[in-house]
Amino acid sequence: MKYLFTSTGVQVLESLSFTKTLYAFDFDGTLSPIVGSPDAAAMPTKTMELIRELAKLTPVAIISGRSLKDLKDKVNEIPCQLIGNHGLEGLSTRTKSILQAGKLCTLWKFNLEENWNDLKSDSGVFIEDKTYSLAIHYRGSRNKKKARASLFKKIAMLDPSPRIILGKSVINLVPTGAPHKGAALLETMKKLNLKCAFYIGDDDTDEDVFSIPDGKIISVRVGQKNSSQAQFYIRRQSEINALTKLLVEQVRLCKK
Repeated sequence: MKYLFTSTGVQVLESLSFTKTLYAFDFDGTLSPIVGSPDAAAMPTKTMELIRELAKLTPVAIISGRSLKDLKDKVNEIPCQLIGNHGLEGLSTRTKSILQAGKLCTLWKFNLEENWNDLKSDSGVFIEDKTYSLAIHYRGSRNKKKARASLFKKIAMLDPSPRIILGKSVINLVPTGAPHKGAALLETMKKLNLKCAFYIGDDDTDEDVFSIPDGKIISVRVGQKNSSQAQFYIRRQSEINALTKLLVEQVRLCKK
């Protein structure tokens, strides 16, 4: 894992601007800073301006764990491909997977709430129902360690078992075998007839992209993590504007 803002990293990004490339971004923790409540998340004005500018120059996608409806509200009509629920929503081939995911999530939520007694007094723990996936948040818990352990016990009782994707003080539950962010990125590239891709994300939900064994996909993680499969990293979310500005400049120069 190498720091992106070096001569090598900048050269790699520059090489993308000379070919057909999809520029793809995670939302929470990447385009938007992490906040206490999912509803409060928002792209800063400058970030939104830069992403809008990039999308006018080249294909852009935002691939998020949020529901597609929620993501559309957050993105404010930027002309780009939007993909929600970790890759389940936003692409045409998902009808059967979506129907199955919806049924499973309804069942999982019912079973979790039936077994919620020991967490009822902890207002910092709650289930975010995204219809086709569940996100169980415990960032606001008075005792995160205890809440996390209790949640894992409850999740272990679910049948059929979900795929668990950990985030920052959140446990994502998605149907096993359902399309993920990596599959969504590849499908979007194929749909748009693009040879290369750039992707940036900030946590375990993005490893499905980072682990794709394709040298034409350049992956970047927000925050260094030795166990991550991303090729590059930026130090913190606040560097996203500098990165996006660089991408805009490189793509614009290439089009002159």
